[in-house]
Amino acid sequence: MEDSKKMYKDRVTIYEVAKVAGVSLATVSRVINNHPNVTDKTKKAVNEAIQRLGYKPSALAQGLANSRSTNIGIMIPSTGYAYVSNMLDGMIDIAKIYGYVTSIFITKRTKEDAAQVIESLIKSHVDGAVIYDDELGTDEIRSIQNYHIPLIVIGHDMEGDALGSIIIEYKDPVMDVVKEHLLSGKDDVYVLDIVNEGKMVDDIRDGLVEFANANGKHIQTLTFNDSYGIVYAGMKEFFMTHKSGYFVAPRDSLAAAVVNAALESGLKVPDDVEVLAEIGSKYSYIIRPEISSFSIDMFKVGSIAVRMLTKLLNDGEPLGQKTFKIRAKYNKRNTTK
Repeated sequence: MEDSKKMYKDRVTIYEVAKVAGVSLATVSRVINNHPNVTDKTKKAVNEAIQRLGYKPSALAQGLANSRSTNIGIMIPSTGYAYVSNMLDGMIDIAKIYGYVTSIFITKRTKEDAAQVIESLIKSHVDGAVIYDDELGTDEIRSIQNYHIPLIVIGHDMEGDALGSIIIEYKDPVMDVVKEHLLSGKDDVYVLDIVNEGKMVDDIRDGLVEFANANGKHIQTLTFNDSYGIVYAGMKEFFMTHKSGYFVAPRDSLAAAVVNAALESGLKVPDDVEVLAEIGSKYSYIIRPEISSFSIDMFKVGSIAVRMLTKLLNDGEPLGQKTFKIRAKYNKRNTTK
């Protein structure tokens, strides 16, 4: 513990360099950034202070001279979701390549929490931001732009000055597969309605129910909180009285809860119970039986988002393409017929 305290105490800041060199903070920053309007005498004083103190310039310090912190904000829901974590990896990977520092802002998939996180994002004075939170509406995203923050928005179809978007299309691919099942004469679809799962998943649920009603079919929703254990326990109870069905889960981790509950209730997958996950990740093919699901390379989505943002931050360089649309691919595996 003492060593840890000493490490933090001994960490040298740009302020200490300025004090030892007898110059302003801005002057130290100009020397770090090789600004031409600095005398040789001043450069020597600053460099000697840097060497004596063992100061390591940060990306934030290196950006002070030209009023750019090289800091981008990333606003996302919990990284506990595998697909969000993969997207974040893509963002951070590209940010490092371009020399950007990243600040992560985590929301809890509620409008109230999103509003608070937006305020934190604005107060942080980031140079630009990537936002993935489908609880936000268009007006809320536009409000961030009032602070002249370049934005890349994932999950919203938006365009504007210093604004680009990436549309991830899960709804139509999922509906196509479930529609085919319903139109084959089946009427046994159950949709897991997970609390606070997000607008995209809610739109898929609403679209399926609307289609079923319009075509004389029936879809039943089963509501659970977002927890493998809760879904597993609920489905174990469900399978005490129901011995078949076609189940649509928001994510493959929750689909696994349905599969395990069915198997442990003596049912066969996919003969008795079919399970489909709307959003697939590595769990789809790790779990046995492998889960039928839809996939998008979220690492690629994150990479594209930050590449788009770097163009906006490069002296306002216009985006050659302001909107990308990426459609989910259906991976039929062993939990559907």
